[in-house]
Amino acid sequence: MKAAKILMAIPAATLPLGAFSISSEASDDVYNLVFSTYLPPSYEYIYVPAENFVNKIQERSEGRLKVDLFHSAQLFAGHDELSALSRGDIDITNMTGTYPSASVPSIGVFALPFMFDDIDHLSRALEAGLLESGLNEEMKENHDTIILGVAPLDPYEFYSRQHPILEKEDFGGKVWATTGSTDAQAIQLLGGSPTGMASSELYLAFDRGVVDATPRPLITGLGRSLDEVIEHISLATFLVDTSILAMNRDAWERLPEDLQEIILEAAKERDAEQFAMVEDFITEALAYYEENGVTIHEMSADTVADLRNLTAPVIEEWANNVANGERYLEIIEATREGGVEAQ
Repeated sequence: MKAAKILMAIPAATLPLGAFSISSEASDDVYNLVFSTYLPPSYEYIYVPAENFVNKIQERSEGRLKVDLFHSAQLFAGHDELSALSRGDIDITNMTGTYPSASVPSIGVFALPFMFDDIDHLSRALEAGLLESGLNEEMKENHDTIILGVAPLDPYEFYSRQHPILEKEDFGGKVWATTGSTDAQAIQLLGGSPTGMASSELYLAFDRGVVDATPRPLITGLGRSLDEVIEHISLATFLVDTSILAMNRDAWERLPEDLQEIILEAAKERDAEQFAMVEDFITEALAYYEENGVTIHEMSADTVADLRNLTAPVIEEWANNVANGERYLEIIEATREGGVEAQ
């Protein structure tokens, strides 16, 4: 996969520096940090921006920041990264948003069905203050975690074995391999029969006809060679999972202000680079699928709007159980194409 040649000018979704800075004069002290991610380097559009972030903060600090980067779950698995960060077992991580959603319900906003039109919509919502609706404060106060930035994974789309998913009626009568409770609820509301399944099981499940369809990112399908066992991909931006760059609060507050500024600037660049690489990846992945015999379909905007309305109970349940839930939804709707700019 080619790295993007031009970085998108997307503001970082961070809290103001002053909210966490401690007064400190620049010094020659060296700060050693541990960065852990469960993802391997083969997940290029996530790993490359993270690696570049590490290199930038080391270079720009002129050696005052030294970072040991561990990948491929050498230290912690994806489900364990937030708790490890909170305890201070690691200093920085690049967690996948769905993993900590059980302990941080507000993160579930990124996994709500048909919530974002595309990754540009996610960018606009972040710029309009989505994280400032409560997630930044919740992570800081309850989990000793500072969010440095947020960038997308490529969206969940609909894979199907024999028949394309184009209308509400196409969900019924099919067994769907799902990843968690949110997508399972949504699929059930649309008439499908969800069954939880790890991505490692998808190839054989499709090949043997155990499942008919699944919502997954394009990167999952490539990694699991699903082009060999499915015939259709329907584009609808079902879910947009996120890559959350975060730092342990104590480790952050120990740093002088000038080093905090270096980290925040590099995090902003990490976000922009990943947004751009995801855009490139989507184009290249769809071309690959088509070259290998998979038919690509795109759901109409009207159909997606209907599906969003049908799965609204999932969104309502989330909003009712999250502080400021309605505020998150207001920002997302205000930043939808044709919406009114959020205040």
